[in-house]
Amino acid sequence: MKNKQVTIKDLARKLRLSVSTVSRALRNLPDINEDTRRKVLELAAGLNYEPNYIAQSLINKQTRIVGVIVPLIATHFFSNALSGMNEVANEHGYHLMFCQSNENAQQEAEGIRQLVSCRIDGLLISVSKQTQDAAPFLKLQQKGIPFMFFDRDLRHVTASRVIVDQYKSAFKAVEHMIRQGRRNIVHMAGPKGLSVSDERLRGYEDAMKKYGIPYTSKHIVHCEKFQLNALEALKKLLKLKPDGIFAINDPSGVIAINYLKQTAYRVPEDIAIVGFNGDPVAEVVDPALSTVVQPGYEVGREALKMLIRHIEQKPPATEKKVLEGKLVIRGSSKMC
Repeated sequence: MKNKQVTIKDLARKLRLSVSTVSRALRNLPDINEDTRRKVLELAAGLNYEPNYIAQSLINKQTRIVGVIVPLIATHFFSNALSGMNEVANEHGYHLMFCQSNENAQQEAEGIRQLVSCRIDGLLISVSKQTQDAAPFLKLQQKGIPFMFFDRDLRHVTASRVIVDQYKSAFKAVEHMIRQGRRNIVHMAGPKGLSVSDERLRGYEDAMKKYGIPYTSKHIVHCEKFQLNALEALKKLLKLKPDGIFAINDPSGVIAINYLKQTAYRVPEDIAIVGFNGDPVAEVVDPALSTVVQPGYEVGREALKMLIRHIEQKPPATEKKVLEGKLVIRGSSKMC
């Protein structure tokens, strides 16, 4: 037979106190004397009392649960972002509920629906590469549920967001190769229409234009499935005999290094390579991959702090915070 869960009423009955007094003691409110607070907390610990958040949410109309949707949890950036969010949640007495879209817009919309049914107080989302429809977000606005984007966003949806300056970071990465004397730089680009991919592409193009280096549409191959298309994209780009490659992410850059090592090309002597994200794999490949390190942990912290402000203070306008990536130069792009 299951043990019955201890309730506030059980604590109140044993201590011969009112339910409201026990509740205030458990919440550490200042209008309870220390002796009463001590007795309540000691009994609660002795009976393994756990708060019933569902019951509390019905009373307070707040669950203190924040929903989070990411494209893929098992990536360096998003795992770091979730770690940052978890720290802020603990600091402010919130709980996180995660969903993974698997880069699928339908799964993302279903995740939003499921999280809303759990009575979340707010939602953080980094959209999938397929997401273009604003309807799920308009429904959140209609329901009065605060939400905001982090890292990846939909530019045509009015909402607060915390992002990394993908454009500036990409510009610096390509500029670094140009300053190393590279004059035929190609781009293994990301999916079309995805905010981070578009901004990295824009950074590549503007760096090439600034230094008067010609390029054509053939210099850009989109990897719709990121590193899953990297080798195919690389083989197309090698027909242009490039001396520099800007990869959409680090796994794609690592694939390029490993493939080139199997051919007559030398890295970086013949072809320099720079990736993006700051994944650990960039450091273990030989030569180590130059990359833009994104502040995933800080993005997660700032995003949840901003969302909590929207939940608790309801600011009148949307907010935007832009963090910067850091270019880390390693052996794949710099001649000794």
